[in-house]
Amino acid sequence: MNFNITFRSLDGRRLSFAKGQVNINNNSTITNVSKDGAKMNVGFVFSCNYEPNIGVVRIEGDLSVEDTQEIIDKAMAEWDSSGQSNLPKEVAERVHNAILSNCIVEASILARDLKLPVPMPLPTVALSKQDTTINAGNVDTSYIR
Repeated sequence: MNFNITFRSLDGRRLSFAKGQVNINNNSTITNVSKDGAKMNVGFVFSCNYEPNIGVVRIEGDLSVEDTQEIIDKAMAEWDSSGQSNLPKEVAERVHNAILSNCIVEASILARDLKLPVPMPLPTVALSKQDTTINAGNVDTSYIR
């Protein structure tokens, strides 16, 4: 499955500054699906809602999906038979993952510019006392080779 994403709208608003713990809810919603020759076009809305109500990031766009004619036809049939609300599970997972992986980057940039917390968990480093003697016994602990 190949994807090509196009953003139609990027919107971010900071309503107040963060005080204390902030919960961030990320959501992707498929708004429409249509067939264009051998491709399937998926309209979507991605949003990051910050609780308590300190801000919101909203991205609207279109995702062009290329795959075999059989998979595209099956997805369109499921979309039409479900009253335009569902795609087959395997297609829906890949589409939502493509939306999330592309939009989270854009949402992070918007959040930075608006001085909102980044809408994804950042990696953390935890060093224990044991780890302070790196290479004791000439053991390579680096993950970069």
